[in-house]
Amino acid sequence: MKINIINFDNDNCIAAYNAEVLSLFLKKSGEDVSVFCESGSYLFAQAEKLKIPVYPLSLALKIGLKSLPAADINDYFGYSFFIKTMLLKNNKHNRKSFLRIYDFYPQKILSSVKEISKYFYRILPACESLKDELISAGITRDKTFVFYPILNMTRWESAKLIKTAMFLKRPFKIGMSYREINEENLLFFLRIAKKTIEEVSNADFIMVGPRYEKIREKAREMGISHRLDMLDWRTDMPEVMAMLHVFIKTEINPKISRSLMEAMASGVVCAVPRIKGLSDFIIHDFNGVLTEPGNVTDYVMAIKKFLGNPPLCQTMSLAAFNHINDNMSAQVLSKLSKVLYEEPVQ
Repeated sequence: MKINIINFDNDNCIAAYNAEVLSLFLKKSGEDVSVFCESGSYLFAQAEKLKIPVYPLSLALKIGLKSLPAADINDYFGYSFFIKTMLLKNNKHNRKSFLRIYDFYPQKILSSVKEISKYFYRILPACESLKDELISAGITRDKTFVFYPILNMTRWESAKLIKTAMFLKRPFKIGMSYREINEENLLFFLRIAKKTIEEVSNADFIMVGPRYEKIREKAREMGISHRLDMLDWRTDMPEVMAMLHVFIKTEINPKISRSLMEAMASGVVCAVPRIKGLSDFIIHDFNGVLTEPGNVTDYVMAIKKFLGNPPLCQTMSLAAFNHINDNMSAQVLSKLSKVLYEEPVQ
């Protein structure tokens, strides 16, 4: 089967990462895969590194002056306003198209997705909350199919293997990671850290993400800088996850988080807010804990619950790993993709 994978992003976002991993595993399984993305983007560099055929997503392709090479399937990872012109050009050749949705879009974009939905064989939201948003926008239920984000488990499984030994180390380590600077979220993390440190004598905190001096200064003002490690963005995140006892997310807006899935796959217990996206992957008190968004006390209670009950942590961390491994591993979802692709071409 000939498959074109299309992505419009420049950075290492969840859509680009999913396009990368699925392309790799489809190629390994013998499928004829080509990737079309922005020249100089994260995905372009990764595809070249992994020896996946990759081509620049030129302006001529975007505005419909040129067609994508002949293929059985065109799979679009994430929305772009260029998609409509590309669909009108390429669907003339009776190609079957899929659209994968990883973001909670404003109503204007949801209306655009509704308008072009007739051109897609399936629209694949990454969680139930995203599916609900699409249906509320007027897209028919039978057009959608929930397709979880994909995670290449190899390195995260290695982190999980050393998790049991690392959990015995003290002080406790509570961490978060971020790809984009959101001052409100980072300040909220500092407030959680301060209150936890006041109540738990042997708990330290770790932040991993782009350098932001204002947060360093704020930590010093709050008197917690000596208990807080602020690391720049790392390429060895599995090793960082292996050090953690608890991983938390502090967002208050709907979001799907790759770092949450990585933490769960590493066997780290997680506390996340009850918001769309993040809460779709956590079953409260089974594979993690859901907290009230913006409630410092609720987060601190969750952290103390984890730290005071190691057997509970072990049980939850195993449930978290199994949830990711069974539902989001590249091995599982590459096979499911092939099943979906085969439906319209039979």
